[in-house]
Amino acid sequence: MITAAFTLLFGLTAPVFAAAPAKGYVVKAEGAQIWIDLTAADGAAPGRGFQVYAEGEDIKHPVTGEQLGKAERKLAEGKIEEVAEKLSIGRINEPTPNIQAGQRARLMAIVAAPVVPIAPHRPGEAGMRAPRTRGASLPFVITGMAVADFDGAGKPQIVLSDEKIFRLYAYPAAENTIISQGDIPGTGVRILSLEAADLDGDKKAELFVSIYNEQFRRLETSVFKLDGGKWVKTADLAFLVRAHQNAKGERIIASQQIQDDKTFPFGAVYPLVYQDGKYIQGRPKLNPKRADWLYGFSYAQLDAAGEPASLYLTNVDSLRAQFDKGHWRSEESYGQSPTRVRWHDRLFEFHPSMLSTYNAKGFDKLYIVRNLAMLGGLATPFGLFNGGELHAKIWTGVAFETAWRAELGGSSPGFALAEPEAGRKDLVVAIAGSTGKSAVWTFDP
Repeated sequence: MITAAFTLLFGLTAPVFAAAPAKGYVVKAEGAQIWIDLTAADGAAPGRGFQVYAEGEDIKHPVTGEQLGKAERKLAEGKIEEVAEKLSIGRINEPTPNIQAGQRARLMAIVAAPVVPIAPHRPGEAGMRAPRTRGASLPFVITGMAVADFDGAGKPQIVLSDEKIFRLYAYPAAENTIISQGDIPGTGVRILSLEAADLDGDKKAELFVSIYNEQFRRLETSVFKLDGGKWVKTADLAFLVRAHQNAKGERIIASQQIQDDKTFPFGAVYPLVYQDGKYIQGRPKLNPKRADWLYGFSYAQLDAAGEPASLYLTNVDSLRAQFDKGHWRSEESYGQSPTRVRWHDRLFEFHPSMLSTYNAKGFDKLYIVRNLAMLGGLATPFGLFNGGELHAKIWTGVAFETAWRAELGGSSPGFALAEPEAGRKDLVVAIAGSTGKSAVWTFDP
């Protein structure tokens, strides 16, 4: 099915408007998860949107009396996650108790846009920012990046990974020279993301490698230390980890255990701490409003006088700022990632991180990645991206607006803020090209 879909996708040369979307029924509803009786034959596919709606009275022509249709009321929207033989499974954007079996459902229309290449940077273009440095071409696709002092010398270093190997480079990875490398042994094991922090307090950052063990269907994390120029594994953790910011802008490592439950797999999110020689989930738990997935949420104190905002990416990849009362939501999509795992009946997407910065007056900027799919978004469900943008956003009091953006040479699995010398900070961005090569660029924040 996927092969056939790609044959159609790559044959597009002009805008194509799909036929009327197929209609069906909700067959089961549990919270935000919805089962509908539409299949691949109807056009259902992972990533495609759907609506649940209620039909009302007949609409008739006032003169001829001809029946023109029925009044409709939208109840919910969502995105399909999995297509089975006789039904599809999806998730709605906002859980509602009103969704029930027997209600009408339909796929949302697809408008296929022509392929539009990303325009190169033009010096002086308003809102555009050129990179400070462009690193050497690296002969692999980056899946994760961590920037920290791993050897205790007091200077930042960079670790880059593909799906199997992680490699240590001198900052800013301007040359393709590997200082040390390690790997995750085993069949069917993939590296999903990297994080770094000195939780054990020895002035040398630990490397946290989050992985998926396909053979045993486990999502877990291995911890490594640099010892004598070699990577040594010091611990295995039964949960995923992610760099995170609290409402004060302080960087912590958050952790989440994925439970072996098809319906409610997400455990609570706790800070990761080092205590009595072990890495454990500390207390209290992090409680982001309306967010249950470790990858794709953060906090920001946007207004010194107000409540902290919970920032997260929705299941349709829009950016949402959730306040104690009310919310703001972007029209653009952010954070899309080719790194994803099919686990039981759920699709886990490992979004790049978000980063909030502060100055003497309070909140300064939110940095976020916008990865761009091939074929104007049609390849998003398949995790195919050939471009990306780094956005620096300011909060106006009512909305996030882009202060500047930078076009990247490929998609980005993540970025970090580094201080290579006193008084100078770099935004370090990992870029995965569509040709199987990668690079590391730096920007002036």
